[in-house]
Amino acid sequence: MGNEKVFHMAFDYILHVDGGAYGIVEGDDTVVFIKKGLGGSLTGSDDKYLHLSCRLHQTYGCSVIVASNPDDGREHAERDRQVIEQYVCENHISAPRLLLFGNSNGCIKGLALAQAGVLFERMVLVNMPLMINFHKTKQHLATLTQTEIVAVYGQRDPSFSYIPFLEGKAQHLRVLQIPDADHNFSGMTQVFLELGDLLMTT
Repeated sequence: MGNEKVFHMAFDYILHVDGGAYGIVEGDDTVVFIKKGLGGSLTGSDDKYLHLSCRLHQTYGCSVIVASNPDDGREHAERDRQVIEQYVCENHISAPRLLLFGNSNGCIKGLALAQAGVLFERMVLVNMPLMINFHKTKQHLATLTQTEIVAVYGQRDPSFSYIPFLEGKAQHLRVLQIPDADHNFSGMTQVFLELGDLLMTT
C-alpha cells in the first residue's frame, strides 16, 4: 500500500451533449471509452471513474472518455458514438485504437455501442448483468468476432452464478473471477481501479 502512486485527479474538460455528460482526459491515439453504471454522478461513488480515467492516462498515456449513464430510459449508443468520433476528429487521430471499459449496466450500453458501429479492439466488462435480456446480450456478444472481451465478475455479484451461460457466446471471451467482490466492489476500490490494466495487457 505504501508504494501506491498518487495521481493528479481532474478531467481536462467535461462535454455536455443532449442530456449526457462526458469527462475527457486528453492523451495519445489509444482512446479508452468508459461507460459507467446506471445513474449517479459522472465521477462515480468515491470518484472511482475519475480515479480510473486519470490512472489509465498517467500510467499508459491514453486518452480517456468517461460517459455518464443517466437513468432516462433512452439508448445512448448514437450519442456516445458521435462523442468518440468528435474527439478523434478534433485531435486528428487517423488510426485510433479504441478500448471499452464498462461497469454494470454500462456493459450493456457498451455492447450496444459496438453494435452501432464502434470497433473496439478490447472490452473489459465488469459485473455485466446477466439476469435481464440475456438473449439480447448473447446476440451482441456473438457479433463481436474481432474484439477481445474480458468479463469480470465479483464472486458476490448477483450474476456470478450465471457465468456458465457466457461460455461459447463470443469468439474471444474469457472470464475473470474476483474473490470477495460484490457488485459495487465495496471496500475494494483499488482492485476495481486495477481492472483497467486489463485493457492494456493481455
